Amino acid sequence: MDLTVYPDLDELPREFKTDFDRAEYLARICGAWDFGIFPTSETFELFADWRDIFDRFPLIDSPAYHTFRTHFGWLRVPGGRAMYADYELLDGDYLDPCVSLW
Repeated sequence: MDLTVYPDLDELPREFKTDFDRAEYLARICGAWDFGIFPTSETFELFADWRDIFDRFPLIDSPAYHTFRTHFGWLRVPGGRAMYADYELLDGDYLDPCVSLW
């Protein structure tokens, strides 16, 4: 768990007791990534089992949220878009063959 996303709390959480705790963590991680602070590999591992949280608490305006969904191969949700590299945006419909290796 990346606790650096809790700068506003004096006492850091030790575990996620409720789905709302998980949703708040998801929102904090996505917010950080949206502003250029990349999640850890442990966060990716943790989120791999959180599809129900992603589905119940969509962050449709967060490119990071859509990027996580794309990374895990989950269905897209309406609104927003995933993060893409500059060359992907310029290439248009061209699909990078290495994307499937993620």
